[in-house]
Amino acid sequence: MSLLHKSSRRTIGIVVGSVTAMLFCITLFSAVIDRSIVRYMQHHEETDALQKARATARLVLHLPDPIQIPSVQESVGHERFDELQVSVSDLSRDIEARVSIIAENGVVLADSDMSRYELLHADNHAERPELVLARADGQGVSQRYSTTLQTNFLYAAYQFPFNNNILFSRVAVPLRTFQSQITDLRRLLIMGMLAGLFVIGTITTFLARALTMSIRLRHERLEGQVAARTGTLRCLHELGSMLAISTNMKEAGTILEIHLPKVLPGTNGALLLFNNSRNLMIVEKEWGGVWKKGSYYSPDSCWSLRKNAIHHSCKGGLNCQHLESSQTDEVVCIPLMALGETLGIIQLTKESGGLFSEQELEIAQSVGKETAIAISNLNLRATLEQQALHDPLTGLNNRRYIEEKFDTITFNSHKGDSGFWILIIDVDHFKKFNDTYGHDAGDFILVQLGKLFKSKIAANHVACRLGGEEFAVLMPDQTFQGAYETGENLRKSVEQLKLKFEGTALGGLTISSGLASYPRDGNKLTEILKTADELLYCAKRNGRNQVRYDPQFGTPLTRPSETSAS
Repeated sequence: MSLLHKSSRRTIGIVVGSVTAMLFCITLFSAVIDRSIVRYMQHHEETDALQKARATARLVLHLPDPIQIPSVQESVGHERFDELQVSVSDLSRDIEARVSIIAENGVVLADSDMSRYELLHADNHAERPELVLARADGQGVSQRYSTTLQTNFLYAAYQFPFNNNILFSRVAVPLRTFQSQITDLRRLLIMGMLAGLFVIGTITTFLARALTMSIRLRHERLEGQVAARTGTLRCLHELGSMLAISTNMKEAGTILEIHLPKVLPGTNGALLLFNNSRNLMIVEKEWGGVWKKGSYYSPDSCWSLRKNAIHHSCKGGLNCQHLESSQTDEVVCIPLMALGETLGIIQLTKESGGLFSEQELEIAQSVGKETAIAISNLNLRATLEQQALHDPLTGLNNRRYIEEKFDTITFNSHKGDSGFWILIIDVDHFKKFNDTYGHDAGDFILVQLGKLFKSKIAANHVACRLGGEEFAVLMPDQTFQGAYETGENLRKSVEQLKLKFEGTALGGLTISSGLASYPRDGNKLTEILKTADELLYCAKRNGRNQVRYDPQFGTPLTRPSETSAS
């Protein structure tokens, strides 16, 4: 089930629960209102009936002739009660209620709804509930079914004194009208409740639809944001992966130029890195034409480097000094930091001249982290390669360098006279120098020879130290004559070298060399080195201080002088 369907069901559940709660509250409220209305109307009816009973008592008190209270009901048929009966009947019509006058002993003296015959045979009313209450409290109210009139009545009795006797005026109001009014009010209440439910239902339906639409739009917006975020993360991951496998700074810059606009569309930028002295930042790569490649700035001119945090320029705050004074768009500088070292910065600006959003800044910082890690790895790789392929004493390349670069160097080398040559060099009597002057002096000699060899060979030639006092010179795209002359020039330069170590002259130095060629002397490095070594030992056996070569290459135009051999 999709997230949208789950949310819709949850929303519908909330709406249904809310409606149910509202219905319960409305029902409860209606019941309370109904009960309150019934109580109010009942109290009103009782009060009205008691007022009518008091009015009846006042009427009796104003009768001109006194009334003798009979002891039995049959005595009421005497003529002296006719006037009371007439007065009660007239009052009954006026107040629209049944009126009775009852003696304290329960004899009914007059009743507006009884005929003479019914009056003579009426039951004793002494124990009627309303009379019992009126006898105790002065007035009383009760409800009951009248068997005589076969209807429910509300009875209200009022006690009053009359000619040294106690009489009760009683009013009986049929409850048909009261119940009819209650029914009408309940009907109105139910209609109001139904109307309210209809309104609530309509509002609830509208709200449910609005909520569902809002949730759908929100989910669509979230799905769009997730899709965009996923695409950005995919591009960011691809950028990080490509940076991780880059082999040099040029590749890393090109990767940034290609992939960063995918991660942050509509963005121009530049990659600035420290030089070796760390006193300048140089624009190594730029995209968008805002910055010029090769430009350099002082590290102190960038606030992000001074804060070690991202910095916004041209946004109402401090502007970096390395920006053009005419720059008005927002520029973001992101410091590149890895392993506690600051490597440079990435500068970004919008093509449209707008501002970066918080999400874009987060992505830019992620790009900065990935770039910093990649550059740090490249620097570490270069350092390790430098250490692995270079001799720490002389700074020259070592034997491993020759082994790793041999295939690359020989790939484009020509065969025959213009091919790849290796000159193996060994210092003559080097052990004697070590024994005589010490190992520090020996190391000093090796360092000076390394500097000499590096300064005397061609730009495309490579001087290496194979180990101990043994050196090599790699000469690609060289003829036999050129290779031999290089060896001779080096031999003569060493012979003329005058070295002093800690104020002590070290005496004359000489070297012996063996010259071999690819592919003439073999297609493998080991084969060529073996041939060059054999020629070197031949030079040693034949007096040292000379360059030996295979005679099959011919005779060079210049030969070593006889006097130079020793």
